[in-house]
Amino acid sequence: MTGWYLVALLVSLAGVAAIDARHRLFAWAHPRRALAVLAVGVSLFLVWDAVAIARGFYERGRGDTLLGIEVAPHLPVEELVFVTFFSYLAMVVFTGAHRLVAGRAAGS
Repeated sequence: MTGWYLVALLVSLAGVAAIDARHRLFAWAHPRRALAVLAVGVSLFLVWDAVAIARGFYERGRGDTLLGIEVAPHLPVEELVFVTFFSYLAMVVFTGAHRLVAGRAAGS
């Protein structure tokens, strides 16, 4: 079942993007700003990964669902997609929660 983890990540990313598009929460509300914020988040996670790899805390998994492609030693391509997904999800949840709280405050 090689590649299934990547497929699951991409399907999840597409689901978050659909929610974002429907409600214009993050990338669909302010594309340039969202791209900058997403780039910073992904960069921070990749630096974190690089430090963990250099210190021996982290290494590439051996699962059958991984593609086996590394973009750097012990950094599988799935990790790039995961940190992108995680950063995007965090911002969609944050902006959605902010909108929900602001809407409730305005209605009170």
